[in-house]
Amino acid sequence: MNSLKTFILIVLSGMMSAMLVSCSGSSDQPSALEELSVFSSQGHLVMIGGGPRPAEIMELIVSLSPDSTFIVVPMASAIADTIGWEHRDMFLGYGAKSVDIMMLEDDDIDRPEILEQLRTASGIWFSGGDQRQLMHYFGTDAMRAAVHEAWQNGAVIAGTSAGTAVQSAVMITGDERHGVRQPFGIIRHENVITTPGLGLLQNMIADQHFIRRSRLNRLFNVMLDEGVPFAAGIDEATALWFAGDGMVEVVGESQVILLDASGADSGIFAEGNLGARGIVTHILPPGSRFRWDGTQVQDLILPIDAAEL
Repeated sequence: MNSLKTFILIVLSGMMSAMLVSCSGSSDQPSALEELSVFSSQGHLVMIGGGPRPAEIMELIVSLSPDSTFIVVPMASAIADTIGWEHRDMFLGYGAKSVDIMMLEDDDIDRPEILEQLRTASGIWFSGGDQRQLMHYFGTDAMRAAVHEAWQNGAVIAGTSAGTAVQSAVMITGDERHGVRQPFGIIRHENVITTPGLGLLQNMIADQHFIRRSRLNRLFNVMLDEGVPFAAGIDEATALWFAGDGMVEVVGESQVILLDASGADSGIFAEGNLGARGIVTHILPPGSRFRWDGTQVQDLILPIDAAEL
């Protein structure tokens, strides 16, 4: 499913109504990166919702690197050099054996040495900051494919805040077109501005700082506009861990809001307002688990039921 931009807007006698459109997806052929990202990976994705980084999460990330080595990519930050060294020390403090800082200039994009370093990485960490700035460096097919190859070969790809936002195929930029008194105070057609991300996570959009910053409006908005069937709103000090075997677990201190619109009907109504019925909402505390094959959520359990899986 790539888009819901085929909505039909009907105007009759000065009144506007919308035909309900099923979230059934399009017939477009998947791209090479999409085919690569249908969770056949041997690696892991860890998406932190920003804010504090609990030791439990960071120790997990270090343990998932096959040889406990990492590349820190601080390019989303306005103070990349400072953040690079801080995060290098952070990973060493949690037991990483070695950490390289990848500082990039425009001339480094698609440079063979950079691509090789990414392809052969055992762990890649994307810092917080501005996800658009990070994708300035990783927006080419070659740079994205290098990260995908590392992941497919068993690497852990992890990030926080902006470093989480970039992991989805559809990336929320943080900008909107129709500003109101409060950020994302409306759910309206084409309000939230998105751009392509790394595409590691297909058919699900990840958002961050989610509960703390009340971002449910914008996640609904993006799901309905882009036709993406699933979304995960990850709160601060919390991570969503996608393991290579298809298991997904909530780790940390708060919750992940999981939205399932795979069986929903939706449409564009008067004034461009979006509407939908049948979106299922799950509130997942730490220890919650489900299975994910890249297209559907299965066997979702809360911590009290964890022993059953």
